[in-house]
Order: sequence, then structure tokens, then C-alpha cells
Amino acid sequence: MADKKTAQAEASEAKFSKAQLCASKRYVERRDVLYAMLDDSKEYTLAEADKAIEEFMKMKG
Repeated sequence: MADKKTAQAEASEAKFSKAQLCASKRYVERRDVLYAMLDDSKEYTLAEADKAIEEFMKMKG
């Protein structure tokens, strides 16, 4: 049971490059925002990518 929780925690903390995030189906509608907001040389969790999108939308609105 603890192994499943550990695996889920690690999966939720997985980091992805800007290119990987932009190519994912999850962000197909916000790809342009990710290109503008993320740094090519860094890796991001899904939560960090979501936060970058939120920050962009706040600036825009």
C-alpha cells in the first residue's frame, strides 16, 4: 500500500521539458502560452505548467 502512494507521489512530481509539455495532449489548447511562459532550459511539473498558464491568463485579463 505504501508503495502505491510513493509511486503516485513520484509520478505527480515528474518533471518535463518545455518541448515535452508543449507536445502533450493535455496542453494542446494552451501550447502557445507554454511557449511564451516557460524557459527552454528548465524542467517543470504539471502543477508548475498549470500555474504558468494561470499567471499568463491573469496578465492578459
